[in-house]
Amino acid sequence: MTRINARTSLQADVVVVGAGPAGSTTAREAASRGASVILLDRATFPRDKPCGGGVTIRCANLLPFSIEPVVEDVITGARLKIRGGREQVRDAEQPLTYMTQRRHLDAFLVEQAQAAGAEFRDGEPVTEVRAHPDRTYTVGTRSVEILTRVVIGADGANGVVGNRLGYEAAASAAVALEGNHVYPDGVPDRWKHRVALHFGRYPGGYGWVFPKGDHVNVGVGGWKHAMGPRLREHLDAFCRTYGFEMDRLEQLRGHHLPMQRRGMVMAAQGSAVVGDAAGLVDPLSGEGIYAALASGTAIGPVIEDYLAGRVSSLREYQAVLERGLMREVDASTALMDIFHAWPDPFVWMLGHSGRFWQGGVDLLRGDATYEDLTYSFGRPGHALLKPASAIGRFITARRLRATER
Repeated sequence: MTRINARTSLQADVVVVGAGPAGSTTAREAASRGASVILLDRATFPRDKPCGGGVTIRCANLLPFSIEPVVEDVITGARLKIRGGREQVRDAEQPLTYMTQRRHLDAFLVEQAQAAGAEFRDGEPVTEVRAHPDRTYTVGTRSVEILTRVVIGADGANGVVGNRLGYEAAASAAVALEGNHVYPDGVPDRWKHRVALHFGRYPGGYGWVFPKGDHVNVGVGGWKHAMGPRLREHLDAFCRTYGFEMDRLEQLRGHHLPMQRRGMVMAAQGSAVVGDAAGLVDPLSGEGIYAALASGTAIGPVIEDYLAGRVSSLREYQAVLERGLMREVDASTALMDIFHAWPDPFVWMLGHSGRFWQGGVDLLRGDATYEDLTYSFGRPGHALLKPASAIGRFITARRLRATER
């Protein structure tokens, strides 16, 4: 006897697949403009995600509401260290970053999308995405089949939307391994309100300690080709540097950081990819929440115009990113190449130069951009950015080859 698995048929103007910060922001932006929106996620919420959980002030300012309900610590300073050198402590005396947990932040952002009118369906893994000649799409899960005019992939670098619709997958250029050191009675004062950042031992990355409510998040990250095979070794060494025992870390997990290849297509007809699905991660810091919120915010008005017939596709979304966010990604990439070739002077200046430290503060607070920082060295300095970046890549590549011998 053949079993017929009937699915409920639904219709919506917009279907967003993936309810992380990029997806929930896209859903909220589209719903707030009058579109009928269904937001899908394969996991049952609240669910956790491997992530340091830092939301910079610059990032938080993209939202039209406060994230205070899910903030566990407010960062106002940093503890900076390069290899075995002396630690330098810098304070800004103003908020730089909010510390949260993704299980709380993502659920909170979904609630804001629902308040704007989006329908949220969790525990719904998407199994099919099909484009039709009439410029509509079918999105299917085990239980529902949705006919929609717009489909947005917010389901990560190897997400089903990008895969089914032929988008190029972002490369997994970086990797990280992190876990939580729990303090049942509360995080000790020495870890509160400051992040610890350790440089010089992690090719293309750094080690970190991020304080939360009842634990600190401890991790290391860097380039996949250099760090991947030795991630556990690097994390163990980092833990010993700061007095942690790796065996005591809970929820130990690794994750990939997708990096976009310049020129990747992010939108076509009534579909687009946002956040990690578009490879939108800050190359220098490895942070992805800002780009997730920025891309979700950027696509909202374009969806509205598309549904109203004012534009023929969602390609203007990519044009908006090219004029703004992608210029920042380019500047961040160049600064990453330079920093990792010569980390010592940069870390020293962060720890000792008021002007250099203030530049970092301005960046985290949104008072300056990466491009602004490059111009702070004057137009000649900005003009030398690309040549210096190329030299930095060359030096780093030679250094890594020598290490592998």
